[in-house]
Amino acid sequence: MCGSVDPGKMLDPMGLFTKEKTPNVTQTDPQAEADAAADAAAKAANADAASRKKRKQGSSLLASGAQGASDSGSSLLSSGASGKPTLGA
Repeated sequence: MCGSVDPGKMLDPMGLFTKEKTPNVTQTDPQAEADAAADAAAKAANADAASRKKRKQGSSLLASGAQGASDSGSSLLSSGASGKPTLGA
């Protein structure tokens, strides 16, 4: 009598409460993930450092072409700034 009746179907005729097969879960290596994250962080840090270095070099007075007194060929001290040939006289 009871052999042809499924108790699960009697209690849940639409199958709303039946468990589906568990999905396949991919296992990842935590060490590999940590290495990949460290590599990405190192690349980002290197790129940031390179851009800061370029910006710093670009804003330098030497890079912008400013010339100091020694570049003009004569110094204020060697040319005698006051026009006197000797000091103190």
